[in-house]
Amino acid sequence: MVILEPGESGARLPRSDRRWEHLRKVLHKKAGDRVSAGLAVDAPFGPAPGAVGEAALRELDESGLVLDYEGFAGAAGEPAELAPLVLVLGMPRPIQANRILKDLASLGLAEIRFVRTELGEKSYAESDFYRERRFRSPLIEGAEQAANPRLPRVSTHWSLERCLGGLGGAARILLHPYGGAPLLGSLGRLEPPLVLAVGSERGWTEAELAALRDGGFAPASLGGRILKTETAALAACSMALGKLGLM
Repeated sequence: MVILEPGESGARLPRSDRRWEHLRKVLHKKAGDRVSAGLAVDAPFGPAPGAVGEAALRELDESGLVLDYEGFAGAAGEPAELAPLVLVLGMPRPIQANRILKDLASLGLAEIRFVRTELGEKSYAESDFYRERRFRSPLIEGAEQAANPRLPRVSTHWSLERCLGGLGGAARILLHPYGGAPLLGSLGRLEPPLVLAVGSERGWTEAELAALRDGGFAPASLGGRILKTETAALAACSMALGKLGLM
């Protein structure tokens, strides 16, 4: 699905736009063709009429492209709501975070909260990626892959205490490889909404584990192997979606 931002329908997009590359060189489309399309939706839940539809390629040449979007009427134009799953994630390095956002948007999470942890690399939080919130492009790419224009909410927090403030969730689970916690895969069906907490590359400190437990998080494990942040995040979210009956 090609996803357009407000104001892009009918406007000329330059050849440098990655959608030009995809439509012209990957899908081998030409002027006059129609493609599956959607309008970016920042609300994970609630009505979004006409956000799913088609776009006519009015122009597609070496100088750029023009897409004329038309949303479907009724239920066909309403994108499915995102999964009632929130991920609290220790800030990974920016290049990892970019990939993680794409994949989590594809999986359909409702919300991602990046948090600076005690053992995490402090310079990550100072990067342009986090300071300038360069989240939208990877979210759009992930949503295009999933053919659903709803985008997860993404926020950054400079402490775990602030991150957990205002956090809902019928069930809260923290992932930690030590301490004999039960395997996430061994848990029974979970009820939404669900919150997962995955630490940064060096994991959670004892103080953070205590704060999470005090905040209602129950420990679980992905097994005895030590995983990269992005591997742990994707594995945990995939398993959680299965426990919610959504995957």
